[in-house]
Amino acid sequence: MTLLVRKLSACAALLATAFPLAGHAAPLEDYFAARDKAVSALIAAIKAGKGDDEATSKREEAAVKDLGRRMTALVGPIRTKGLSNPAFTLVSLVYGEDEPTRQLDGVAVSDKDDTTRVVVSPEPVFQAWLAARAKDSDAPAAFRQGMPAAAQTDYFFIHSVAEEAGITPYVALPLTSATGETVSAALALYSDDSPANHPPGSIVVVRIGDGKAAIGITESNLDIKPTPACDAVWKPFAAKIEALEVAAAKDNKDDDPRWEEIAKLEEDGGTAFRSCFAKEAPAQPFFAAATKLAEALLQNIRGR
Repeated sequence: MTLLVRKLSACAALLATAFPLAGHAAPLEDYFAARDKAVSALIAAIKAGKGDDEATSKREEAAVKDLGRRMTALVGPIRTKGLSNPAFTLVSLVYGEDEPTRQLDGVAVSDKDDTTRVVVSPEPVFQAWLAARAKDSDAPAAFRQGMPAAAQTDYFFIHSVAEEAGITPYVALPLTSATGETVSAALALYSDDSPANHPPGSIVVVRIGDGKAAIGITESNLDIKPTPACDAVWKPFAAKIEALEVAAAKDNKDDDPRWEEIAKLEEDGGTAFRSCFAKEAPAQPFFAAATKLAEALLQNIRGR
């Protein structure tokens, strides 16, 4: 039994005394062991130069299918309204070339238009995932501060509920936790592009309770008008970016270092813009509406 499996098994045993999932302690250990074995075999095949072999691909597909059945049984029924088509969250078992996948193991459900998605995972699996991600070399320091802080970072959502784009939280939304649960919510941007000064358009909610963790995202469709104070923060970054883009395009060099400078300005300017947005948002008309949407998503996650 590997160190990872021993840690995950210990986590399951510790939580078995406190959560309704207690009767699933053995299935949890079996899941961890099966996952660890499949990941190790796949990484060994990749290092041996057999990662692209048909036989290796079939073994991975079979392992993912088996793990999906196990996870579906562990999660049990997901009682959300309007969300269906449950699917195992892991598509591949390997991240990069030789690391276990960073994606959260769980079951995802969504609406027919794919505007709302919720991922549910047994709490021991979620906590082990959170601890593992905190050790990633590129993980934000917030991951070492527990769920509420971690759930205010894009890194948290990239590896939990996002599918084909990034999710960048802009401002936390005030939700009240019920007894025995932990809740976090934010107004966020779901996009492939750099956040820059784009307004957020999604609501994200995280809930830990009843022995499970659930992460949900839904489109907000809010009318978020520009905030003069935050536009003023972004303006000098935008001016520098525009000037560099014009100069770089004129020289037309693929290795022009100005493109890296532009990317850095977009990142720094976006961070400054979001910091301003978080300060200004609570006084804006959309904030109360965003909080109501987050509350509605939370209630749905709770199964109410």
